[in-house]
Amino acid sequence: MRDLLVDSSVLIEYFKGNERAVKLLESFENADVVLYINDVVFSEVVYILLGHYLGSSPRTMKGNPNKLPSEIEEVFKVLRSFGFIPVEQSTVFKAMTIIQKYAMLPNDALILATCMEHSFSLATLDDDFKLPAGKEGVPLIGVRA
Repeated sequence: MRDLLVDSSVLIEYFKGNERAVKLLESFENADVVLYINDVVFSEVVYILLGHYLGSSPRTMKGNPNKLPSEIEEVFKVLRSFGFIPVEQSTVFKAMTIIQKYAMLPNDALILATCMEHSFSLATLDDDFKLPAGKEGVPLIGVRA
């Protein structure tokens, strides 16, 4: 059995109907894998999709539950199906090193650090992971060569 962290890029594009993301997630359905997300992925997915479904900044719904798009329930349902790995202090420290070493954005560094700490492969559509993941020994799934 293989453990796999699913990056926000895959989930966001899945909900937007991107065929590549849909096929990638479907490829894991009967595979011998356990799928995980971390709190960074949760936050990115929900925030971006709130904006997508609202058609405006997610800040426009703050404090008004009536503005919450109904589609967010399906997002939560799917996210509940993943295992959850919290970002720990050691993950943050590892991410700091990754940021310094590769000039990665903080959220991407936290995602990569989570994979490194737990020996996960990473399912992503984000090319920004190619070089750092390769150098750090994290197998990538979904990124084009």
